[in-house]
Amino acid sequence: MRKNALFLKGALVSLTAAAVMMAFVACNDQAPAEGEKPDKKEMKTPDPLNLDDRGPIPYVVDVEKATLSNKNYRQSIWTGDYMQLVLMTLEPGEIIDLEVHRGHDQFIRVEKGKARVMMGLTEENLDFDKKVSDDWAVLIPAGYWHTIKNVGDSKLKLYTIYGPPEHPRGTINKTYEEAGIYHDEHHDHDHDHDHDH
Repeated sequence: MRKNALFLKGALVSLTAAAVMMAFVACNDQAPAEGEKPDKKEMKTPDPLNLDDRGPIPYVVDVEKATLSNKNYRQSIWTGDYMQLVLMTLEPGEIIDLEVHRGHDQFIRVEKGKARVMMGLTEENLDFDKKVSDDWAVLIPAGYWHTIKNVGDSKLKLYTIYGPPEHPRGTINKTYEEAGIYHDEHHDHDHDHDHDH
């Protein structure tokens, strides 16, 4: 039953590491055939500050360093068939608009900053209301309306893992305003994703 959204600190660090590891180390259909040598480009050690979307090939990343160096409101850095890693930076007072994902769960980890997280089964009743800061994790079950606001005086740096992916591979929204335009263009007819402007 989904009566309560899960909200934990500390113990979820291992869950975070496991989720990221599964996303980046798992083999996929584009892996070299038996006896073939992998493409040398794929075998290079990734530049931690090059945040291009590397999915769906196997990949490892210092997710803390990547999150803290991200300057965009939203940027996907790994998109597979069943999971996606997205970095976000919210200016003071900015929000992740009220929305619901009917077809997938979502994991968020705050690397730096202060946020208010609100969730509920209806958009009129966001009865789950918590404040979080550095190193806290938020788990959002499918079907829960949710919004997050930067309530601090500095930038809010977080990353989120969607299962399955929420955005097209390589999505970059430099600002909150750009993200709103992108959403209007890409989610008009999506029945599994509702959004309140």
